[in-house]
Amino acid sequence: MKGRPRPGKNGTSSSKPGKRTRLAPKDPRLRTGYRGFCPLTSQQGELLGGGGLVERRPFEELDPASFFEQFVLERRPLVIRTGGAPAALEALFGLRGEAARWASPGHEGTAAMCLGPAGKCQVEVERRARTSQFFGQQDAGTREITTLGHFCKEIDQGNELAYLTTQALPEDARGCPKALAPPHVQSLLDGAETLRPKLVSGLAPVQYNLWFGRSQEGSSSGLHHDFHDNIYVLLRGRKEFRLFSPRCLDILRPVGVARGRAKLHPNGLITYIPGVRSDGAPVSLARAWSGEKKGAPNCSDEEEAELDQLLTDAMDAGVDDGHGPNESKESPLPDSFCHVSTCKEGRAPIPSSLRGRHLTAELTVGDLLYLPASWFHEVISYGGDAGGHLALNLWMAPPRMGSSIDKPYEDGFWDGLYCSLEKAWRRQPQAADQNAPRQDDASRRPKSSRRPRGKARTLWTHRKQLPPRKRSARVRQRRP
Repeated sequence: MKGRPRPGKNGTSSSKPGKRTRLAPKDPRLRTGYRGFCPLTSQQGELLGGGGLVERRPFEELDPASFFEQFVLERRPLVIRTGGAPAALEALFGLRGEAARWASPGHEGTAAMCLGPAGKCQVEVERRARTSQFFGQQDAGTREITTLGHFCKEIDQGNELAYLTTQALPEDARGCPKALAPPHVQSLLDGAETLRPKLVSGLAPVQYNLWFGRSQEGSSSGLHHDFHDNIYVLLRGRKEFRLFSPRCLDILRPVGVARGRAKLHPNGLITYIPGVRSDGAPVSLARAWSGEKKGAPNCSDEEEAELDQLLTDAMDAGVDDGHGPNESKESPLPDSFCHVSTCKEGRAPIPSSLRGRHLTAELTVGDLLYLPASWFHEVISYGGDAGGHLALNLWMAPPRMGSSIDKPYEDGFWDGLYCSLEKAWRRQPQAADQNAPRQDDASRRPKSSRRPRGKARTLWTHRKQLPPRKRSARVRQRRP
């Protein structure tokens, strides 16, 4: 049996005397350390509870203070009902009228998105060979560069093999993003009165994303977790989120666990390299920010080198924890993705101890989902008409456990970053004009920022949501 010493000829252990052998547990257990809501409990090694639907509340019954206390601090998912897509965009961002027409149902909304300024923006589109494949799990090198307008036409014509998801953002030399959203999302939110919804005003936005595809029978995202708190608004189609608590980390075994890197923070955040706070801020960056604010010098060269070495070792070296013959091989999936699925026609089925125990959040048009950081979720998307399925989401830095709405983080790092990027967003000219693909760069992926030699490597956790890039892979250009 794996993890135990083999019996000798006389039934005795073949391990050398005095050498302790670590025994692997028969079954993975719920991991401790997380202090938030979990529908599952464990008694004498047996899982109890789970299953059922996520709570639903009307938007008008919520205020920022009660929402923060009852759901954000408790790390409890919530479905929030509004009066439809226009009402949802107006409630969150003050986006209304002609500025929100791109979210209209059917061909009307797709045409507005295609013909508007956002339609000229360059996007990277993920493609699959057949409808039974999952999205979000192919190598990013297989993505194609096109324009949002051309992609809209594909959706309008019934293409179910393509999906628009998260986009790589420009970064500075430290790995920090230089924008809150890709150009097409900035363009679609151009008429917004606010980019920081009042309901979640205590949390700092990190990234805005658009999710757009088409599927009659339902397409799966694959089972994974994100690294930020999430407000997800469904604008077209229908979606089903199948959820597991972060405590299921060792049972679901995402790729990062197999590599021996996972840490579960009290607020539920799961990280895979050292030097990251529970709010997701890299310690080295937060320390440098604090020093700049106080007028003090940054960390010493020795501290910088030590942090650099820790992060380099964790990010560049594969760690084998001895579980399974194939898990020592590098997986093509990112750390946050699982090899198991809740879908019948998926990867390997989830462990029997968790079958039927996921929470379900059923979203229809106009519904919002609040999902705390690192809750595992598999999203099944439905939308077979001309409008497909369309959603907009906002990732936010997760708060510390026991914090307040006025001070959710231990310092002003996240607020400072958001404010600087929000000002840059408001100042810049129309994003579409800057981002239309040119003939000379049509076949090249935008280069990612590489850290200069001697700079500390930092973790920017939202990047891990995208599949890893293969150095030899190219992004293909599909011309309109």
